[in-house]
Amino acid sequence: MNNLSLLSDALDDAQYLKELHYFIEEHKLPITSKDDLDEQIIVIEKYLGQDQFTQLHAKRKKANLGTGILALPVLFYCIFLFMSRYLGYFDVDLNVKSISQVIFADAIQYIWFVALYALAFIGLVAYFYKLNTQAKHTIRQVTQQLVQRTQP
Repeated sequence: MNNLSLLSDALDDAQYLKELHYFIEEHKLPITSKDDLDEQIIVIEKYLGQDQFTQLHAKRKKANLGTGILALPVLFYCIFLFMSRYLGYFDVDLNVKSISQVIFADAIQYIWFVALYALAFIGLVAYFYKLNTQAKHTIRQVTQQLVQRTQP
């Protein structure tokens, strides 16, 4: 996704949340207002006696945490490379070139592990986007059920 589509989605979610708050206030429903769309849908689901979105939200959080954990080694290596440029100013003698060569040699030697790692990371990201799409669909369903329940 590019930045404009992310901004558009965020604005759409904010507008949707605003409309939900207006609907709740207009019909004087015993639902507390939340500042986050996901939290608001969870509260609405509790009011409706359902838990489909709540379970989906928990899965999304776990998938997001998993991608973050899998990204940590790459992040640490990038920080190491960035800090190596400035360690000379503090009289720290660190041979970054040889350490990078050792890491590269190990990556080539254990290419199967690198491939599995990459597949796991890509798989988790794809799973998260699938869950995210399902969550958007479920948000619309929960909202429709709320509207149908308040209709006479």
